[in-house]
Amino acid sequence: MLTADTNLLIHAADPDSPNHEGARAFFATVDSHNEDFVLCELVLVELYMQLRNPAIFAKPYSAKESASYCHALKQNPAWRCIDYDPLVSTKLWTWATNTKAGFRQIIDARIAFTLLHHGVTRFATISVEHFQGFGFTEAWNPLAVK
Repeated sequence: MLTADTNLLIHAADPDSPNHEGARAFFATVDSHNEDFVLCELVLVELYMQLRNPAIFAKPYSAKESASYCHALKQNPAWRCIDYDPLVSTKLWTWATNTKAGFRQIIDARIAFTLLHHGVTRFATISVEHFQGFGFTEAWNPLAVK
């Protein structure tokens, strides 16, 4: 299974982003990867927050626009949504107890453990370094110049 991080969804939603076309191109090809594409609910929560953030968008989305945007992604018939499972909690809090990463990394850790719990093996993200060591078969930046 394949998924994408919040940062790619933000670039796809922001026509002013220099990575807008690259992110949109990535999402246009996910159905051709011959594997299931999933969206993580926590990624959608992060996306909702960032769509409304004036530090990211010159004209931030309203609450209604942000919720509608996220809801539209959830309605893609070729994609499915996954959410946090209580079984992830033990791994997350063990990681949190032992990590040397910054405090904000707990969100990325929760996303990673949730994705892995649901069988996701491939993770597209601009922040590859935040997801190394969790056990993905592949974590890569689809916007990186090859």
